[in-house]
Amino acid sequence: MHKATVSLTILLLLIRFFPAFSEPVNSGGYEKSAEFAVKKAQEMRLSEDPYWHTLLHYKPAGEGRYKSLIDDPKFFCAKNGKTDPAAELSATLKAFFALPVEGERHAAARFPGRYAWLCRKLGLQTQDFPYDGDAEYSSLIKLLRPGSIYLVFPSGYMKNPASVFGHTLILVETEGRPQLLANSISYGAITTLNTGFVYALLGLVGGFHGYYGFSPYYEKIKEYANMDMRDMWEYRFNFTEEEKDRLLRHLLDMTGIYSNYYFISENCSYNLLFLIEAARPETKITQVVSGVVEPVATIKAMYSAGLYDDFVYRPSLFKRIETLKTALSAEQNRYVKSLCTGKKTVKDFPFETSDKETQAVIWEISAEYLQYLLNNGKISPEEYRPRYVEVLSERRKLGAIKYDAKTEIPKAPHTAHGSKKIALGCGKDAGGNYLGFNCRLTAHEQLENSAGYSDNSQLLFFNVDGRLRPMTNEFYLKHALLADIISLPVSDIYFFNSAVRVSFGLKSSAYKDKDENLALNLKFLYGTSISPVSWIQLYLMAGADAYFNHEYDYYTDLRAGGETGFITTFGAWKNKIQAEIFQTPLDPQHLFITFSADEEVSLSQNSALKAGCSLNINRRERRSLYRPEWYFSVNAFF
Repeated sequence: MHKATVSLTILLLLIRFFPAFSEPVNSGGYEKSAEFAVKKAQEMRLSEDPYWHTLLHYKPAGEGRYKSLIDDPKFFCAKNGKTDPAAELSATLKAFFALPVEGERHAAARFPGRYAWLCRKLGLQTQDFPYDGDAEYSSLIKLLRPGSIYLVFPSGYMKNPASVFGHTLILVETEGRPQLLANSISYGAITTLNTGFVYALLGLVGGFHGYYGFSPYYEKIKEYANMDMRDMWEYRFNFTEEEKDRLLRHLLDMTGIYSNYYFISENCSYNLLFLIEAARPETKITQVVSGVVEPVATIKAMYSAGLYDDFVYRPSLFKRIETLKTALSAEQNRYVKSLCTGKKTVKDFPFETSDKETQAVIWEISAEYLQYLLNNGKISPEEYRPRYVEVLSERRKLGAIKYDAKTEIPKAPHTAHGSKKIALGCGKDAGGNYLGFNCRLTAHEQLENSAGYSDNSQLLFFNVDGRLRPMTNEFYLKHALLADIISLPVSDIYFFNSAVRVSFGLKSSAYKDKDENLALNLKFLYGTSISPVSWIQLYLMAGADAYFNHEYDYYTDLRAGGETGFITTFGAWKNKIQAEIFQTPLDPQHLFITFSADEEVSLSQNSALKAGCSLNINRRERRSLYRPEWYFSVNAFF
């Protein structure tokens, strides 16, 4: 194998498991050199330098105190290095001047980022140390030949709780090699769990170890774009050669080092920011983005910091199939599915009189759909191979043909609205007129600008809706939701995607003939959604809506039923018409029916107007209680 084809993963494994050896050297001179370097660093107060804090991932932990976000003891040279930047700097310098030990990697090789920075700040050269700390790093860079570096954003995957916000990874191209063979760098939790309550809980409390990982880019494209059906965006950094060097050095500092992984804060996106800040420290990007960290927020922050010079959209396999589908008739699409699932063969091709452009589309969408079926285990490799070869053979017979089936490029994630929101408004409900406010911690509601999120989806976390009666000064909560998630992937002849809604939190509700009161609410609905044309989406879901309050009979108001509706999109304006019907199983004559209409107009990236009305019908024992409502609000995102 040519040296240039050796992957970064293999090289890092070689560095990790094959220690360096060196001839014995007199240690006396190096001990004095270490003492001199430590004293000089103390005089220069290097332990207070922001770049040292970046390299060690230190963050303020109270007045005059710091704590590193790294949890792996192997990362620190001092026993108290996690909380003492000065002690860690002194111990690091002493480790750099220590003699090599057979069977162990020298500290100067383990931490090339720290090594280069301290040498530059203290005016030290390689010959000043008993070990050449740059030897391994230089060999790696010579083989890697780093070219352009990208930040890649795969959009959210609503079927996996670990991926609902999307993901970010770094792509390092090798000069002279195709991008597909480039090395991708990501940060993620190491676990055998991927779904369920336990996974979500451990992800929230730091129950997993997170590591920086390496893999060929083509594997990530297969995973995200082809299997998970997630669009990808590639943002190219405008780094200088020196900035690339600093990024790669710090990446090697972190190889094999873990931190506790937190789903909403110290996650895949936040930890990559330290690599970016190491490359260009003046951005202070780990301070700009903090708290609840969404991948979309990191994309926006780096765009605002001027870190990109270009970006490219890479459509998913799902998007490519959906685009090609529009160029065919219903009969032609049915043939493609029958062919790919083995119900028909190329010999049954009924469209020989069609124009060559249409035939080309038929064979190309067949090849794409066969790949989808294989990736998702719906056909075996033995079924896939002969069908795929036949389809490519038929396509090849047509030669080079262009056809009009252009992929519609969605809004780029850096144009997304801010995930936090404050809304002020007014309205009228069953109790009369009110002034209202709404705020949320993160992330996106169904009618908002969908840039960076799945179309017509909702990821609502920590949302509070409060109301004030101006005449009586009465204040009350309409709801306080911990989560309200709506996933509406489209189903069609090629795909069946389940639609899901899960909501949990406090919500006001009318019980029997009484006024509304606050109750613990848990809602789960399951169904499907279709999109007959690009600007409208219909959905139907059924399930349960349960309320828990000590004032209720048996402390519970359990309702079974569902909701249906449609969402239309016309540029900046989105509209949702919805009907809900739920019945109490223990009281068959007790029905809850709601008709509602909601509108939202995006005024800019971070502002919108929202309005709506609804009619709530509480029907019990042939008596109906009607509760009309309306509202209007001005929404600001940040």
